[in-house]
Amino acid sequence: MTSRTLRLAAPALLAVALAGCDARTHGPFEHDDAAPVAPDELVVDLVDGTSLEAFRARFGLAAEATRWNSPNVADEAIAVVRVPRAEQAALLARLRADAMVEHAEPSYLVSIGPSELFTLGAGDVLPEDDQPPPLAGFPNDPYYPKQWNMEMVHARDAWRYASGEGVVVAVLDTGVGYEGTKRGPAAPDLGATGFVKGYDFVNDDDDPGDDHGHGTHCAGTVAQSTNNGRGVIGLAHRARIMPLKVLSAGGWGTTVDIADAIRYAADNGAHVLSLSLGGGGHSKVLADAVKYARDKGCLVVCAAGNGGRAKVEYPAAYPGATAVSSVGPKGKLAFYSSHGKETFIAAPGGDKSQGPEAGVLQNTVDPRQRKTIYAFWQGTSMATPHVAGAAALLYSCGVTDPDAIEDILRATARPGADASGGWTQKYGWGVLDAGAAVRRAMFLPGSVALGLSALLVLLASRRLERRDAALPLVALGALAASSGLFFLRPLGLGEVPVIGPFITRGIAVWDLPLFGPSWHWTPLFASALIPGFVGLVTVKAPRFIRSLAVGLMLGWAARLITGVILPWADVRLIPGHGALDSIWLAGNAVALLAFTAVVVRLARGKASSSVIV
Repeated sequence: MTSRTLRLAAPALLAVALAGCDARTHGPFEHDDAAPVAPDELVVDLVDGTSLEAFRARFGLAAEATRWNSPNVADEAIAVVRVPRAEQAALLARLRADAMVEHAEPSYLVSIGPSELFTLGAGDVLPEDDQPPPLAGFPNDPYYPKQWNMEMVHARDAWRYASGEGVVVAVLDTGVGYEGTKRGPAAPDLGATGFVKGYDFVNDDDDPGDDHGHGTHCAGTVAQSTNNGRGVIGLAHRARIMPLKVLSAGGWGTTVDIADAIRYAADNGAHVLSLSLGGGGHSKVLADAVKYARDKGCLVVCAAGNGGRAKVEYPAAYPGATAVSSVGPKGKLAFYSSHGKETFIAAPGGDKSQGPEAGVLQNTVDPRQRKTIYAFWQGTSMATPHVAGAAALLYSCGVTDPDAIEDILRATARPGADASGGWTQKYGWGVLDAGAAVRRAMFLPGSVALGLSALLVLLASRRLERRDAALPLVALGALAASSGLFFLRPLGLGEVPVIGPFITRGIAVWDLPLFGPSWHWTPLFASALIPGFVGLVTVKAPRFIRSLAVGLMLGWAARLITGVILPWADVRLIPGHGALDSIWLAGNAVALLAFTAVVVRLARGKASSSVIV
């Protein structure tokens, strides 16, 4: 069965998968050998560089029965082979024993979960065309008071410091209705949301429109257009969405399409991946894709599943994934939410057993009627994009390492309604608090850098003479370089174009727009080169200028040391995440402190020469 025919057969497959099973308490499949597969289809991971022709010849396969799964990621050498079910076991044995093949497995099916969680009844839909007037204040979106979920994660508190600007969140789902296409209409409340090029891995084309509604709803939680006088808000409303369609109109997809989409997202600029889907058997191809994205610095956020049991579904259960369970308005685990040893965090996903408006409200599409709606839905699908949005906020604060993002989310999560704190299978480390997470990301490194710069200025003051530098100006230069006025960011200073990040974060972590968003840390700024050059050219300068330069060097060194103490930001172009970055930062900090002493001595020599002359 090809990806194109899968969407046609999905309703029948769903009926078979759900036969004899209560959809309220179980998902449509277990993640074991009994998981449903795409009939007559195998997935083969070939050794990189292997040609499809050589593979066909080796195993005697017909050209029409063998293809690369996606033309966008053909370099990964993932092939799909059509073969009758009766012949699959024998072919799998041959494939797995051959040196040309890295791995071979069935093509497992994955879905958004029990369909009843996403059906609409009385009270589940709010009008698109007859909305209340805009609210007074910020945000002015008229349906915002019904978004209890955004209040639960303290969205407005987070916005005092971050909005997700410059971050790309890939939404792997049924597509996103961001522009009218043959697959569905555009959601008006995504009109001011930024998008980057996506792809449809189900139909293998460039139209990732939404023919279900699920993906648009999830994308809205991440980055719904906000303060636009209509509808609802999104958590990281200035983030950009990369729409990747991996599920059909029936809500089904294959593990291999999802794996290809994950690699595509990681290779094409996505920083956070949001996967509101789950199920299937263990897929090494998909597990490898999750690891690939994580190793490239992406946070891969996945729904724990809607099976209502103590077992996290794939891909959330894979190492490197961030598994999300779901809570209702009272902060208690929702009746449908899967959970288990892999659960990392919980987030609001709704619990409509408490009433229709206990679901999560976002703008989405109804492709059957070619119209858009505001719908209350529930599911770990709805919880997942809250965590993805929070990760985008942290990324825009300069926390670019996925391990560090998880550390902050872990440290700031609140206990679930029936938990006392610490890790639990139901809630992981607790319920998401985006406001607390963003505050920690902004204030902790700023405070550490400010404290270190003050210590360095104090130590330097014992060696500096009055002719070397004026201590108040040294302190001012150190403040400007190390932390800036980070404590004033809630006043909106960070929003000032170009110089905003410089004022509220410090020169050492500021970056020119030429190099990308201002939260990136390039090797140039994460080094001793800029402050060292400034110090050298001010040796002959007047005392007040030299004082500021000395402070700049000390403050810059303090910020580099902070990067070692809090290894939250990956230094671009330095391989890997962690050890090499810390070595780079520590080495440059030591070199900068040594060069500061050299600059002071040179200045003393110049001053003595001028007195003699």
